Amino acid sequence: MPPDPSPRPVHKFGGASLTDGPAVRRVGAILAARVHERPVAVVSAVEGVTSALDKVAQAAAEGRDELGPVRVRHRSLLAQLELDPEMLNRHFAELATVLGAIRAHRHLTGLERDHVLSFGERASARIVASYLNSIGLKAVPIDAYDLGLQSDSNHGRAKVLSQSAVRVRDALARFDGIPVITGFVAADANGRLTTLGRNGSDLSATLIGEAIGAGEVCFWKEVGGVMTADPKLVPEARTLRRMSYAEAAELTRHGAGVLHAESIQPLARARIPGRVLCVREPQDAGTLVAAEGAGREAVGIACRRNVMLARLEGNEPEAVRTKVEAALAHEGVEALHLGERGATLELLVPWSESLARALVAAAPRVSLERELATVAAVGCGAAEGALAQLATVGVDVRAQWLVGPPATRVLVLPERELALAARTLHSELFEKVPI
Repeated sequence: MPPDPSPRPVHKFGGASLTDGPAVRRVGAILAARVHERPVAVVSAVEGVTSALDKVAQAAAEGRDELGPVRVRHRSLLAQLELDPEMLNRHFAELATVLGAIRAHRHLTGLERDHVLSFGERASARIVASYLNSIGLKAVPIDAYDLGLQSDSNHGRAKVLSQSAVRVRDALARFDGIPVITGFVAADANGRLTTLGRNGSDLSATLIGEAIGAGEVCFWKEVGGVMTADPKLVPEARTLRRMSYAEAAELTRHGAGVLHAESIQPLARARIPGRVLCVREPQDAGTLVAAEGAGREAVGIACRRNVMLARLEGNEPEAVRTKVEAALAHEGVEALHLGERGATLELLVPWSESLARALVAAAPRVSLERELATVAAVGCGAAEGALAQLATVGVDVRAQWLVGPPATRVLVLPERELALAARTLHSELFEKVPI
């Protein structure tokens, strides 16, 4: 029988979708119902494991062995799924060796940290593939770097190289059954493990989708789609049923955490639709991300906490900007906003004590404000009525900018006023119109 030429879907499962035995069984049911579509699965580490491994690596650099709880967590999951409890022993032996080397020299390099963090996804891929096989589905765990996903050597925030696409496509064509691929990890030209940044498994999924010309990339979450605001801040937030690539990218750029900020780019380049779906309600349509949005002006509200607003003045503005950009590069921080207001350089960045010290040294006159937050009203550049309502309820807007497209109003305000600002804007922009 000739191979099926129809595009395959990519299904990405986040850590919350793999947190325990019942969660993994839900993943199995989702893939079993779609096995006729020849799905490709991409998995994150089990919820909380990446952070735990990071702490284990830091502890090793201080001479302590704290691997035990991570090992117990995975063995407990294997027991819940009635899988071989010794299945991951070889990987834990490798991890113990890496940690032993770190303890010996009491120093943690970026390469070693990436090697340690990679075990979360590598373990998940093997657990999920083994479970799928146990229920009668043919599946194989694959480390993304073995497919040919190659990156630069920027450990912790590596960039995947464009030549990876052909290698990934050709390698996946040789696999029968369901490939269960590690998200988040790649390898550089020398075969050294790298990671793509926190929540980078979404990016892995879209890069793989782009490489194989996927019919769709599905992001399975614990939420039913992308919402008009964070429901923890705005209980009245509603699910957006359709968004454009540009709208989704703008929301993620300003802090909406449902998707990885860079994961939209491969979808847009290849014109592949993405869909955010809920693992607990797999029949729900979720949120479609495609070339065309729903035609609304207002899209959603995105928020960031714990940011710092810096204003720097000096007699040589270009020299000040050069020092600021050097400080950002040294700290590995990307500016949320960098602009000029007259002779003053304005900078908005995540709070960092070391970066704050570097900024103070960058100019003769520097003012810093911390404990701030941002609220970005995406698609709402001209929302004058909503902004007036913020003043009415007493929100102290310290600064604001208009960016986009789509036109987005970014407001900087005290973090203690974030919930009030988000609820007020949502009421004005979304609760008076249909979604």
